[in-house]
Amino acid sequence: MSTSTAPIDEQVQQRVELEDEPCGLDEQELRSRIRADLPRDTFDRQPQRALWFVPLVATTVGGIVVLLTVQPAWWVSLMIALVVGESFAATGFLAHETMHGAVVRSTKLQNLLGYVAFMPFLVSPTLWRVWHNQIHHAKTNAGNADPDSFGTLARYKRMPSTRYVARLAPGSRRWPSAFFFAYWFTFHAQVVLWIQAKYLRTFARLDRRRAILESILAAVAWLVVGAVTVSVAGWASLLYVMVIPCIVGNAVVMGYIATNHFMRPQTKENNPLENSMSVTTLSVVDHLHFNFSHHVEHHMFPRMSAKHAPRVRAWLIEHVGDRYVSPSHAKALAYLYKTPRVYLDSHTLVDPDDLDHRIDTADLAAELLA
Repeated sequence: MSTSTAPIDEQVQQRVELEDEPCGLDEQELRSRIRADLPRDTFDRQPQRALWFVPLVATTVGGIVVLLTVQPAWWVSLMIALVVGESFAATGFLAHETMHGAVVRSTKLQNLLGYVAFMPFLVSPTLWRVWHNQIHHAKTNAGNADPDSFGTLARYKRMPSTRYVARLAPGSRRWPSAFFFAYWFTFHAQVVLWIQAKYLRTFARLDRRRAILESILAAVAWLVVGAVTVSVAGWASLLYVMVIPCIVGNAVVMGYIATNHFMRPQTKENNPLENSMSVTTLSVVDHLHFNFSHHVEHHMFPRMSAKHAPRVRAWLIEHVGDRYVSPSHAKALAYLYKTPRVYLDSHTLVDPDDLDHRIDTADLAAELLA
């Protein structure tokens, strides 16, 4: 893998052809061009998608009820547990879209659906609205300001907590990183709630007491489920009712989140084409996961329903295909373990324990596009 350190802005500039062509437009101009070119209903709220919460929640509850009452053979229980975990993830993807206002208008209904969806992950919708909608989207890959980033080498050296979490991540070349996907979404939410939200000024607008209460209620709900499981079906059933579904849910969710920004450059201007990445997967998987693979598209239009994200993808491929990064999902996941997670500078990823192991994000993008 090449380790060129040429600034990514220079490499992007070399690809600019004419100022009046799409590839020469800045991010705001691109949004305007896309809005003008695509059908008007592309950006309409899609309230009918809220109905998908019914079968998803029914699948989760029904699966757990069957595990507790029928107590089928282990291999049947395993299959049910996998389905319940997938349902956790799919409901979370739909809640993510809903809480951006793309599905229903009512904030109260958004929060209710968000709480139902995020409860298995112990994520407060109040926290999510500030953490994800307000801070992550406004500060995407911006230095140390993005709560989802592992940050810079300077922060790594200064902050013990950063050193700890960075060593758990894919690309750290440490054995705990093998388990990253099994728990990270739930774990990171607690890091944000109990550490980042307490000390970072960007969380000043967060009602932290409410977020803590919502998280505690979610934990209590899980404790009740666990107590009922043990009393009805025994301790072994916890594996199928709670452990496996939570691992699967975390793994599916993080299988996308970890590819969204970790391999893209840090940017001063919030341009999704530069600091975000989509992935390409099977059509049936996109339907199951509500097009969550379309992440550049989501960052360009956060309030657009993912139902129409493929329209934006088609436009980006046609007009700015050399800047739009969307490798296969499998390739993106493989590269996560080949590349470091800490930034030496805005366009260079580096292993803090081996400074010779560094990757230029422009070269990385070229390999992902190949």
